[in-house]
Amino acid sequence: DGVVVVTLNRPDQRNAINQDMSDALATTFRSLQGDASVSAVVLTGSGGAFCAGIDLSSPVNALAATSEDPADVQMSPVRAMEDFSRPIIGAINGPAMTGGFELALACDILLASPSAKFRDTHCRVGVVPCWGLSQKLTRIVGPTRARFASLSAATISAARAIEWGLVVEVVSGEEGDAEAGASGRMLLKRATELARRIAGLNQEVVVQYKRTLWDGAALPLGEALRLERSRAKDQYSKLGQRSIEGRAGGFRAKL
Repeated sequence: DGVVVVTLNRPDQRNAINQDMSDALATTFRSLQGDASVSAVVLTGSGGAFCAGIDLSSPVNALAATSEDPADVQMSPVRAMEDFSRPIIGAINGPAMTGGFELALACDILLASPSAKFRDTHCRVGVVPCWGLSQKLTRIVGPTRARFASLSAATISAARAIEWGLVVEVVSGEEGDAEAGASGRMLLKRATELARRIAGLNQEVVVQYKRTLWDGAALPLGEALRLERSRAKDQYSKLGQRSIEGRAGGFRAKL
């Protein structure tokens, strides 16, 4: 159905990222990018955590993580996610800490379980971020909230995350279901349903739209509007007026 679920799978270490996991995640997204049958990806964690961040007992190569060498960029999990052209839905099923927070921010859409929480502990650990947290969080929740979260290492609950616009939905288990993991299963179900909905849309436009959303977010508004018009002009020129009218007419027929 065009949907792939990628699961961080070191549950005994709360899915903390070591070099093997980092390499596997990068390789997975590079491979998925080359698979035209994939329309959307759901990223989640196994067990009760999304990702506890970098495994400090077996950390990744920090210098490679900051390198612009093409070989290092190729093996960066966050850069691979940023280069992935189709939507990534993060199903945040528990704590997303520091490096795990950065993996979440590399997703396009975040859904969360009630047990999800986000925390940036760079100031506690004593290293600065290199996977985008200092820049992406500010753009999503605003500079004041980002400074509060990062400079105080504050925990952002699922309820606060949705209030801040960091996640779009908090998914609970079915009413009366007290079994552990019920909300996680419902979260994955909801994320997969959303991914299938995206997979059923015009994939050419989904890919173009995602790129324009990300590229435009990095520009001042005036430049971003010019970017939108330029890319629209390119598409309209290729389609032609008759084809555009045909697409519009086909959509009206489905209403």
